[in-house]
Amino acid sequence: MKHSINLSLICLVLLTSCTYFQNKKAEKQMQDYTAYKDLHQHQGTDNYEVITLLNTNTNLEEKLIDKKQLILSIIGTKGSLDNVKFNRLKIDFFGNIHAQGLVYETLKDGTMWHKEGYNNWLINGDDTKLQYLDPLTEKDEKNWENYTAKFNILYKEASYVYKKVSNYYFKIDDQWYKVKDSFTPKERPKDFRSQYPEKIDPEEIRMQPLQESMEALMKQNIIKVIDYVQMDSEQGIGLNPINFSSGYYMLELYLPQGDTLKFRRYGAMGVSSELFVYQIPEALGGSKEVFFIEQEPNSLYPDQSFAGFYAIRPKNYKQLPEYRPLLEKEKQKQLKSRRLFLSNEK
Repeated sequence: MKHSINLSLICLVLLTSCTYFQNKKAEKQMQDYTAYKDLHQHQGTDNYEVITLLNTNTNLEEKLIDKKQLILSIIGTKGSLDNVKFNRLKIDFFGNIHAQGLVYETLKDGTMWHKEGYNNWLINGDDTKLQYLDPLTEKDEKNWENYTAKFNILYKEASYVYKKVSNYYFKIDDQWYKVKDSFTPKERPKDFRSQYPEKIDPEEIRMQPLQESMEALMKQNIIKVIDYVQMDSEQGIGLNPINFSSGYYMLELYLPQGDTLKFRRYGAMGVSSELFVYQIPEALGGSKEVFFIEQEPNSLYPDQSFAGFYAIRPKNYKQLPEYRPLLEKEKQKQLKSRRLFLSNEK
């Protein structure tokens, strides 16, 4: 019994000593990286700025490119599981927030869909809630032959067919129709829904996912992990054989005008599992000068591993050739507003 107590004390002393020396080593390493800041506290570089688009407690639920308007549709969530708050932003490819809007499901044509209605805010800024048209009579809803006859016409004429649960939604001439499947499996063919899959005219597609660029940028040596400073670790034993480590990843982003953005990210299980870097392709209107960085939080380290969405852009971004289309749009918008003002004065 006495030997067992002594052995336990020795293990405790060794463990405490290891932790102490590990912490001292980490402190010394961190002194070498005082220039590396968390993104939400970063002051940028001589020629580049760090713009906070969504703050440190916001998770991203949607990241879509609208290739017709040259904007990003970003949905962020924050709050507890029982009190989640949603926020949708229109952001241009240079990190400017243009508007905030409703959080409906985004369809590929830019329609913001909801079971009770839809709107075209993403497409044209109009947040009016529109009602689905009902093309069926009461008789159609009870008679299978009538139902399928109208259903076939709608399906052929629709440029977009969207399915949700047991309902079909048809887009015809920019209006949406809703058709309920009110028949039992015995009343309709078993393969009815497979006969009528979703469809969309390729010309209608305007929304596409924002593609992550981290791996490609690392291969090009545009972004590098300079060091990893371990702050916490756990050796796997017994029924839990997995070794665990967390700490600060020190990163450098080498920017086109010659600057180096030095920043850090607290993470576990590898930096690329909780930090994502995006660059919008030039073919879609993006710029090699602008980067977007998304961070996911680690719930084990809420005061160190922050969330958020950030833009890294040149301070002189309005002088870039890629910005000219947006500059022209701004001028046209101002001109239209001025003409409207003058016509109202008359």
